[in-house]
Amino acid sequence: MREALNMAIDRDAFVGTLLPEGTVPAVAMVPPTTLGWNPDVKEYPYDPDKAKALIAEAKADGVPVDTKLHIIGRSNLFPGVTEVAEAVQQMLQDVGFNVDLQMVEVAQQEELYSKPFKEGRPPQLLLVSHDNSKGDPVFSMFFKYDSKGKQSGISDPKVDEMIAAASAATGDERTQDWQKLFAYLHDDVVPDVLLFHMVSFARVGDKIAFTPTIATNSQLELADIAFK
Repeated sequence: MREALNMAIDRDAFVGTLLPEGTVPAVAMVPPTTLGWNPDVKEYPYDPDKAKALIAEAKADGVPVDTKLHIIGRSNLFPGVTEVAEAVQQMLQDVGFNVDLQMVEVAQQEELYSKPFKEGRPPQLLLVSHDNSKGDPVFSMFFKYDSKGKQSGISDPKVDEMIAAASAATGDERTQDWQKLFAYLHDDVVPDVLLFHMVSFARVGDKIAFTPTIATNSQLELADIAFK
C-alpha cells in the first residue's frame, strides 16, 4: 500500500506549475548535497495503473483498502502548500484511496508528528518538511527513522543497526553506510511518500559580500555577511 501511495503521485506535474522550476523530486529525507547520498536510488515512477494493481492485490489479501486516510497538512508550510496538498489528495483518490484533507497550524501538527503518539489515532499522512543543512544525515536519520527517534513512525531493528553503524563510522565507510541505509529505507521499508527537495531563493545586495548556501533557508550567520 505504501508503494501504491508513492506510485500514485505525479511529482513532475508540480514542477513549474504549483512549485518553482528547479524543484527536485525526492528519494531521501535529506538533499543530494548530503554525505552518503546514493545516486542509484531512483524516485518512484508515476504509474497509476500499477498503484491500482497493488491496491487490488492488497485487497485480495484481506487488507481493508477502503480505510479512510487523513492527510494533515500545515498551513503556510511553503507557498502553495494547500494547492499541493489538494492535488496530492486528488491523485490518491484517482487510484482508489479513500483520502480526506485537513490543514492545521504548526502546533496542532506537532502534536500529531512527535512522540508520544496518541493511542487510537486513525491512519494519517502528515505533510511536513525537514531541514538538514549540516551536510551529514546523522541527526535526520536518527530523528526520523530510529525506533527511539522523536518523529519516527517505524520500528525496524535493521534500520536501528544501520543508523548506529553509520553514525559511528568515518571516512569512506561512513559514506557507504549511509548509502546503504538510504537504499534500504527507500526500496524495502518505504516509510514515507517523499515528494520534493524545495528551492530557496535569496537576494544579495550589490554592496553586500555574502554567498547563500543550503543553510541560508534556516539561518543567517552574521559572521558570514560583510560590506564590500
